[in-house]
Amino acid sequence: MKPPSRLRDISRQAKVWTREISARRAVPAQRPEESNPVFLLAAITLGIPALLAVPLIGMNPSIQEGAFTNVVTFVVVAAFVVAAVFEIKRLAEQPSDDNHH
Repeated sequence: MKPPSRLRDISRQAKVWTREISARRAVPAQRPEESNPVFLLAAITLGIPALLAVPLIGMNPSIQEGAFTNVVTFVVVAAFVVAAVFEIKRLAEQPSDDNHH
């Protein structure tokens, strides 16, 4: 007596899954890039004082209205400029491909 077609389909699917799993195990896993400790130190050194300055400036009664907005705008724009400079530097340091067609 033959097994029902549904049972055969499940058996075939299990075989496919087993092959896929063994194929994935054969390929070594890629490790994520390690972060540069200098960048981590710079982020901590510059980030913590910047974050602490936000409530200090906001709570100070002698600060004129609108000054806090200017400071926040400056910090955000400066962060984007620094990120853009580092990204351009990273792209410039990549090796060029000879056959990029």
